Amino acid sequence: MTHTTLVLLRHGRTEWNASGRLQGQADVALDDNGLAQAEAAADYFATWHFDACYSSDLKRASVTADAVAARHGLGIGLDPRLQEMNVGTWSGKTTAEVERELPEFVRLYSSGIDFRRSATGETQAEMLERNLAGIRDILDRHPNQSVLVVTHGLVIACLVRELMGITDPAVVPSIPSNACYSVLGWREGRGWLVTHNAPTSGFGLSLPPKL
Repeated sequence: MTHTTLVLLRHGRTEWNASGRLQGQADVALDDNGLAQAEAAADYFATWHFDACYSSDLKRASVTADAVAARHGLGIGLDPRLQEMNVGTWSGKTTAEVERELPEFVRLYSSGIDFRRSATGETQAEMLERNLAGIRDILDRHPNQSVLVVTHGLVIACLVRELMGITDPAVVPSIPSNACYSVLGWREGRGWLVTHNAPTSGFGLSLPPKL
């Protein structure tokens, strides 16, 4: 019976996180706070054991992953399937700006109802389909190992729900703050949550913007 441990780490902060702008798949760099968070995460995980490290190929995630993986002598497997939701033309906009286009944005988001993020963006179901394809490949590749996966806030929240077998789409765990992590165990097609939204440092933690 195999048992894989997944450590899902959200990337450090960006200027768009700080200003409450939707990022989606825009390739926004870490700000100074985010770079410090990445180094703090590397310190935090320095004594942990990881057999492999994977990351979204967006640089806010890959730079965070590189900081942690370097302490373990690991390379990073970049996987675009681990990218955040594509929010299309809403990228770079605040919640208030999006509400001018879709007045029910906050209600839909808060109630867990899935909807397309702008005419050119994804639904949550579409995002999760590609996220799960990437995670399933990782699980198949690393039986009985511990794997670090650096990705994005909504991705982590949705993966936690799905891998735990929660079927109600309205039930979504909280979105992790920047540089916070969740730990999931996986055995024989079943997952369980060890910890969720745990900080790797005591500074610069902030609520993520809504997607």
